[in-house]
Amino acid sequence: MLKKMPVIVLVGALAVTLASVAPFAQSPASSRTPAAAKGPRPERFTYPPLAFTPPKAAEFRAVLSNGLVVYIAEDPAIPWFEATLVSQVITGGGGGGGRGRGAELAGWPQGPGGGGGGGRSFLEPPDKLGIQAIAGGLVRAGGTTSMTAEQINERMDFLAGTVTATGLSIHTRHVDEGLKIWLDLLTSPAFPEDRLQRDKQAMLPAIRNRNRNISSVASRTFQRLVYGDASPIVAEPTEATVSGITRADVVAWHKKYWGANNAILIVSGAFKKAEMLQKLEATFGKWKNAEKAAPAWPKVQQTTKAGVYMVQPQGASPNQGIIQIGHLGLTRDDPDYPAVDLMNYTLGGGSFSSRITKIVRTDNGLAYTTNSSFPTEIHYPGTFQAFCQTKNETVVFAAQLMLNEIERMRAGDVTDLDLKFAKAARLSAFPAMFSTVSGNLRNFAALELDGRPMDFYETYEARYGRVTLADIKRVAQKYLQPEKLIIMVAGNTEECKAGAGKMLPNQATIDEMAGKFGGRSLDGLAKKYGDGTIHVVPLK
Repeated sequence: MLKKMPVIVLVGALAVTLASVAPFAQSPASSRTPAAAKGPRPERFTYPPLAFTPPKAAEFRAVLSNGLVVYIAEDPAIPWFEATLVSQVITGGGGGGGRGRGAELAGWPQGPGGGGGGGRSFLEPPDKLGIQAIAGGLVRAGGTTSMTAEQINERMDFLAGTVTATGLSIHTRHVDEGLKIWLDLLTSPAFPEDRLQRDKQAMLPAIRNRNRNISSVASRTFQRLVYGDASPIVAEPTEATVSGITRADVVAWHKKYWGANNAILIVSGAFKKAEMLQKLEATFGKWKNAEKAAPAWPKVQQTTKAGVYMVQPQGASPNQGIIQIGHLGLTRDDPDYPAVDLMNYTLGGGSFSSRITKIVRTDNGLAYTTNSSFPTEIHYPGTFQAFCQTKNETVVFAAQLMLNEIERMRAGDVTDLDLKFAKAARLSAFPAMFSTVSGNLRNFAALELDGRPMDFYETYEARYGRVTLADIKRVAQKYLQPEKLIIMVAGNTEECKAGAGKMLPNQATIDEMAGKFGGRSLDGLAKKYGDGTIHVVPLK
């Protein structure tokens, strides 16, 4: 048992402790260590101008005897080989029991090598939509006439590499064998019937459930409203089109389009360029040409009139709504694109420095993700869209805030400082587009594949640098078009259109926006921007 300590001992100890700290407590302020001097504010720092010259495409371009264009560069950092085929019609599935890489490359222009393939080709027959993806996946998953998929899997595991229809990633000591296997996949796929049926069945759940996901419903419905239901841009595989694809269809598709003249080869790794070109000539130089793919790029115009449109996911009553506000945009190579991009950086494309993010998210706390963008296409106009996902009760309020910022920009409420900040962001990020060897090659291959100017990157800084404040105001008037604005809301239609209640915070701002846009409910926006009717869009 612990004995009690005498009180007199505790009192004495406390007295000694207080005496020891007393001199510090009574020290004059002048004896304290002075506070460190403050440095300059961040905006006062100055840096030398960023000097960066992008590489030239011609330095990396070669052509094999069969006409196959190759972009090739040495990358000796590690003993590895990376190669990718890019194409408008040849796609590559992961396949092989999950051992291959995915079908499409994310993060262009600096995505990883060893996979990839094209996007929409607009060459699929309307009653066979899905055949492009099925063929690409089945090339790898079905094996070849000389090696089954399982044999390819086992061999690639042994070689510690991966191969898909459109990519090879392997140690340099195994390049020769890897190239032979890859070329065998491209030229002699087996297309087994059982695997075709399995792949077709695997596509059906996503098709059946796509109208149950609010994000999918919102993006697809907005595209339908902008481009029209009859446009091939919004055409999608259905159960009927997928189920109707036969092995003969896949064989015919492969024979028609899978050739050296419909692809560009990207190669990087630890090798000598001249030696590698000899290896490629001995393998891919034998790849025959096919019918030249000539996509029928769609001619588009916005047929949906301005107004308010609502859509509700199938079998769901979500507690949040997605707002997409916009209309038809412009192409990526439009001369106005740099000015539009800089204007939109201030409006909603500059993340936390943009106005829409600041107003909707930071100041009013309505959403985690909100922005505006001009997602562009190469061969036909893209869209303009302002986006927000927020709870049902604040859908109208958030839409009003975004519309208010769009009107501010159209009214010319933009400054030289806004432009300077946007330019700095874009030009400072430009060198990062060339941060990897394989990414550099992919940049150039994409330009050539799409028939774009090959000096695009050489003139990039000049095109952005010469944009003036007058240009920003001009394109805001030209490309933000209230008379064409489609205001689309996906979610619980009744709850979303009701508007903000009296118990929410920010009532002063809610009242201000309601006064400007015709009330708290969605009906006010329908009257201001449309025909007064809230149009309900059926699912497709």
